[in-house]
Amino acid sequence: MLHGDLPYVQLWDRKPLGLFLLYAFFHLFGTYRIWAYQIFALFSVWGTSLLLVRMARSFAPPGGALMSGLLYIACLNLSGGEGGQSPVFYNLLVTAAMAHTLFGALWPEERPDRLRSVGMVGMALFGLAIQIKYTAVFEGIFLGCFLLWCDFKARKPVGVIATDALLWVTTALAPTFLAAGFYALIGHGHEWFFANIQSIFLRQPRPGNLLVLFLLPLVAKQLPLIISGMFAFATFPSETRRSIQVRFIFLWAAVSLFGVLIFGDWFDHYALPTYAPLAVIAAPLWRWQAGRITLSLCLLTGFIFGEKLVSSHIRKRGNADTLKTLTHYLSDPPGCIFIYRGPPTLYDSVSWCALTTHPFPSHFYMNSEKYGTGIDPLAELHRIMSKRPLYVVSNDTLAEDENMDVRHYLDGVLATQYHLIYQYMRPADRRIDKEHSAITVYKRNSETEAQQLSN
Repeated sequence: MLHGDLPYVQLWDRKPLGLFLLYAFFHLFGTYRIWAYQIFALFSVWGTSLLLVRMARSFAPPGGALMSGLLYIACLNLSGGEGGQSPVFYNLLVTAAMAHTLFGALWPEERPDRLRSVGMVGMALFGLAIQIKYTAVFEGIFLGCFLLWCDFKARKPVGVIATDALLWVTTALAPTFLAAGFYALIGHGHEWFFANIQSIFLRQPRPGNLLVLFLLPLVAKQLPLIISGMFAFATFPSETRRSIQVRFIFLWAAVSLFGVLIFGDWFDHYALPTYAPLAVIAAPLWRWQAGRITLSLCLLTGFIFGEKLVSSHIRKRGNADTLKTLTHYLSDPPGCIFIYRGPPTLYDSVSWCALTTHPFPSHFYMNSEKYGTGIDPLAELHRIMSKRPLYVVSNDTLAEDENMDVRHYLDGVLATQYHLIYQYMRPADRRIDKEHSAITVYKRNSETEAQQLSN
């Protein structure tokens, strides 16, 4: 992007423009770009946590409010939040929108006269969040509907309510309209529409057994906070249950869970947006000794298992030394690389060759993406391999949702035109099966090597 490539045109992915721009900003820091995004993520988590603590104080004791902020931090590692996933950034915007609404118009006293201005700020924050990840739209719709309900509750005239609705919707959609308008202006409106809207509905559903395989671990990580929140709500006095701040925050938690379930893929990091409201609704348990013990155990187990998962991810995917080793093998000598299945960050570590407009591996190897990216993955792979990339990065093991037509073709090409030069094997796999590795690097045969192999 910093050299002129346009998302959705030269660089296709199903992500909002804001996320591309965010990581383009981090790349301005050059060799410190990883530090840049990690530091920005750290401040995002810190800011989100502080807002959650303050929100929890509207119906929970100080200790419980503090626990909500700590629980949010601990839970992120349970769902891959250590790696700069987009919810780590947009959770701050979403939480800021909710906190501004709560303290600006709802609590400690309702302020109907401030609903319009507070709603404008909240929807502006959601507009930015949606341009980082479209899943934030569900929470944005909830906020708009809740504010309209407050308008009705205050018995405002229909004209005022309609004006508020129009202003809030326009404000929330303004960043998306700007992105779409920019692409339409430069003649690529269709590319923007296909990537951001049409392609979402072209993805194929995953097999039922895989959905269960992904859903159960995701729910298991959320369940302690869900149960804690439900118990806290059930034990509130009836007057507290009917209070505006309790309704607002508990409905936010419910909508965040709905936003995860409705998409259906249930990757691990899809749980990340739910941890902010779930941590808040668990805070009132601090009112009892048993609740304090429960929240402390949740925090302790979240921290321990989160750190274990981070350690597991490092062993599974490699660390900085693994990246250096891979970069060395992919740069000696320099040449074009194609990543069929492996870490996309390798494209950022070696010289970039525009072999395809679809550089992300999942667009090729995932069967559910066969009709959802605007290309025929098998035909596109034929075209890529005809350009004779010097290196190909793959994986010996099959993915759960592997496109076998694509895989069989690639394996055939690798067997006849390439040879293995490096393989990274996960420590756990090294003990179980020494024949399979997590990352494999193949180099194209030279004419001499090809003759030797044929003889």
